[in-house]
Amino acid sequence: MESIDKKIKSSYDILKNIFGYDEFRSVQKEVIKNVFNKKDSLVLMPTGGGKSLCYQIPALELEGMGIVVSPLISLMSNQVASLKINGVKAEFLNSSLTLENWQDVVERIKNNDIKILYLSPEGLNSPRIRSLLKQAQISLIAIDEAHCVSQWGHEFRKDYIELKWIKSEFPEVPILALTATADQRVRNDIIQNLNLKEPKVFLTSFDRPNITYHIRPKSNGIDEIAKLITTHHPNECGIIYCQTRNKVDKTGQKLQEKGFKAITYHAGLSDDERARAQHLFETEDNIIIVATIAFGMGVDKPNVRFVAHMDMPKNIESYYQETGRAGRDGKSSNAWMFYGVEDLIRNKHFLEQSDAQGQYKLIAEQKIDQMLGLCELTTCRRQYLLNYFEEKLEQPCGNCDVCLGKVQTEDFTKEAQMLLSAVFHTGQTYGIQYNIDVLRGSEGSLVKQRGHDKTSIYGLGKHLSEKRWKDLSRNLIFRRYLVYSNLEYKTLALGEKSRALLKGEESFYIPKKVKTTHSKKKIKSRSTSLPEDLDQDLLAELKDLRSEIADELEVPAFYVFSNKTLEDMSLIKPTDRDQFLLVHGVGQKKCDSYSEVFINKIKQFT
Repeated sequence: MESIDKKIKSSYDILKNIFGYDEFRSVQKEVIKNVFNKKDSLVLMPTGGGKSLCYQIPALELEGMGIVVSPLISLMSNQVASLKINGVKAEFLNSSLTLENWQDVVERIKNNDIKILYLSPEGLNSPRIRSLLKQAQISLIAIDEAHCVSQWGHEFRKDYIELKWIKSEFPEVPILALTATADQRVRNDIIQNLNLKEPKVFLTSFDRPNITYHIRPKSNGIDEIAKLITTHHPNECGIIYCQTRNKVDKTGQKLQEKGFKAITYHAGLSDDERARAQHLFETEDNIIIVATIAFGMGVDKPNVRFVAHMDMPKNIESYYQETGRAGRDGKSSNAWMFYGVEDLIRNKHFLEQSDAQGQYKLIAEQKIDQMLGLCELTTCRRQYLLNYFEEKLEQPCGNCDVCLGKVQTEDFTKEAQMLLSAVFHTGQTYGIQYNIDVLRGSEGSLVKQRGHDKTSIYGLGKHLSEKRWKDLSRNLIFRRYLVYSNLEYKTLALGEKSRALLKGEESFYIPKKVKTTHSKKKIKSRSTSLPEDLDQDLLAELKDLRSEIADELEVPAFYVFSNKTLEDMSLIKPTDRDQFLLVHGVGQKKCDSYSEVFINKIKQFT
């Protein structure tokens, strides 16, 4: 026990001297202690919650080298660059290295000159790296984005599931599996597929209280998101997700035409084009990246102020992880989503065309329905999200569009019964538009030709606009009162739930149309506003200095110092090294490297 206590005490020194923090967050200390006890761990911590310190600090404290399995080359490169700025001996082995650099890293591994080594799952599974690691002293193995191990997860990767050999070849080495998104089924899969030995499971809250969730039906999506960005986040960084490459290109072009600094990212671009987009996103503060879901895993840029979905994701796990890329610095941020019936059709069609079978297919369909449930919700969205991850929020959050009064409801029971009746009386063989035409008393030749102008429901719906009938149709479809009998032709049929509604045994409410004012709403939990006594001119100068240093190092600016560090620096205004070390996020290495130039700049303002 005494040895463990000494290691924990030493970990505080590493936390302060290397990373510049005074205290551990959440369960970090407990996870690190579990590693020191040589026990396996499953760590679920939200994006921005500090997962990386759970393995980086024990890797620096323990004898030998820590192995980190990371899914993307760009992510490995960023993590290693950030660690090196802090004075850590970190490297990676992947296909981006030249033969000379590869051999240099291999020699350093053999000479015990590396403390943290990043590998892809494919790399770790390769025979030559497995052979190399057997010659080294391994202190721990951390598997990041561990949900990729599970076939029930939203980003399953075959190379991850092949990592199950690790425990048998390194039985005494503690394994940490880390992820931001995993329900109970996925957690069980991670433990089983990685052969974790009696792991301790660390669950932190999934809540991201600084993110405001807004979900609304599609109308003129690009114009609306442009207005929202202009109102809420002028000259700030954001991510916009689209389901298709074509929509990414179209949205990016439209935003550029409207004067936004927007770039695009998808698998159809060349490697150089994607690398350039990634670099611009990491280094520019006011950049907007429009992308498919191919972009984003491992994004650790702290000042992403908004994430927008132009289409509905396939499941809540994807939505949660993607929105979680906003506001990693803890400041207020927005998550917008625009959804429509076509999203439902597309997601169901992709599932039907996939190789999914049996229980997996049933669960995938259930996940689509749960995502639809979130979209059409008329109660607190955060409670619904947290409940999905088996976490209970006692009171409505006060920080989603429903709680903020942006989503009000109307009783549309009578109209819902009319539409269900129309579908029945027209033989359950037509789409939304035709049934609306019948209800609104269309004089069209097809309606009369088919004799539907003689039905009892003909013309009953003249009191509603065509658009409002479509709103109602979408809600009935999303909630499974109406189903598509043919996805290709989008023909409607009555769902099993329709009987109770037609009999008057239940009511039906839909979101009321509320005029959007785009007024900014202060978030109770954390504010983006800066202290009144902060010197804004000094902060601007410090940001410019940080950018100059980052450009020389060819790394993102926030790897040098975060915005929070510069804000703290602008308040404290340190004039010597001892004071500089008091600044949040300044460790010994960064003090040695940058204190002189930053102090000189500060002295010009004092």
